[in-house]
Amino acid sequence: MSWLRAGLVGLLLVAALAPASDAWAAPAECQQYTAHGICVVTAATNSQGGGTANTPPTNGGGPTTTTTAVCTDTRLGVTVSCSSAAGWWSQAKQCYVSPLENPPAFSSPMWGGRTDGALYYCTPFTNGVSFPGTNGYTFWSATPPAGPAAIDPAVLAQQALNTVVLPSPSAGRYPSGTLTDGRPFTVVNAHTWFWTDADAYRPTSARADAGGVWAEVTVTPTALTFSPGDGAPAVSCSGPGTAWQPAAGVWSPSPNGCDYRYPRSSLGEPDGKVTAVYGIQWSIAWTSSTGATGTLPQITTTSTTQFAVVEAQTVVTR
Repeated sequence: MSWLRAGLVGLLLVAALAPASDAWAAPAECQQYTAHGICVVTAATNSQGGGTANTPPTNGGGPTTTTTAVCTDTRLGVTVSCSSAAGWWSQAKQCYVSPLENPPAFSSPMWGGRTDGALYYCTPFTNGVSFPGTNGYTFWSATPPAGPAAIDPAVLAQQALNTVVLPSPSAGRYPSGTLTDGRPFTVVNAHTWFWTDADAYRPTSARADAGGVWAEVTVTPTALTFSPGDGAPAVSCSGPGTAWQPAAGVWSPSPNGCDYRYPRSSLGEPDGKVTAVYGIQWSIAWTSSTGATGTLPQITTTSTTQFAVVEAQTVVTR
C-alpha cells in the first residue's frame, strides 16, 4: 500500500498547486491512467535501461555541464532554467523531469507490466504570471529522458568563420616589365620583390550566437608566401611586403625579406613562363560568452600569376 499512499500524496500536491479550472492537460500519448487519475506515459526510446533512476542522466540525457544548454518552453515562448528543484528540463516533453521517489512495485499498473526502465515525474514550468497549468504526470521510460540540447561554442565559432570572406593577395612584383612578345618578366638572379596590398593583410572578426551563447572568431594574417613556380619551395615573410620604389635601386633586396632570386631562366617552362602562387596565411582564434576559447585550423588564401624569367642581357622591352 506504500505506492497508494505515495500516489495520493502526489495527487493532493497537484490539486493544491493548480486551480481546478486551469488544469494542465496530459500529453496526447497518454494511454493509461491509474485508479487515482495519474497518467502513465510510455516514452519512445531506442534502448533498454535499468530498474530505477536516482540521478539526472549524462552522456545524452539530462543537463550537460560540458557545453552550454538552452532550454525553452515553447508554449510560453520563454527561456527557462535547465534545472530546478523539480528536476532537469526535457525539451521534448516540455517539463522538468525527475525520477519518481519511492516507485511502486513492478506489479503496479504504473509499470504497465514492465520490469525495466524507471518511472519519472513531469512538472510543467510556470513563470508566476501565466499559468498554463501546474499538474504534472508520471510516465515510464526505458532510459532517462534526454536533457536540453547543448550549444557548443566551438560549433558557433565555425559558423562565425563561415561568414568571413577573406581576401586573396594581390600579385605585386618587381621587376615587372613587359617583353616585346607581351610576356611580363623578371630577371635571373635579381631580387624579385613580391608583395600584396596592405588592405588585404588585416585582421578581421565575426560573431555567431544562438540561445544566448555567442562565439567570436578573430582571423589574423601571419605570413605572405610566394611559390616561385620553378620547382623551388615557397618562401615567406611576416607581413604584406613592401612595394618597390625607384629609390630602392634595381638590384636591392626587399627590406622585409619578401623577395626571391630565380637561379635560371624560364625558357624550358610551358609558354616560357613560370606560374607563381601568392598566399596569405591566416591564424584563427575564438572566444565565447561561456569562457571557452580555442583555435581553428589555419587558412591560406591564394592567387596566381605568370611571367617569364629572363637573362638580363636578353631583356628587350616595349
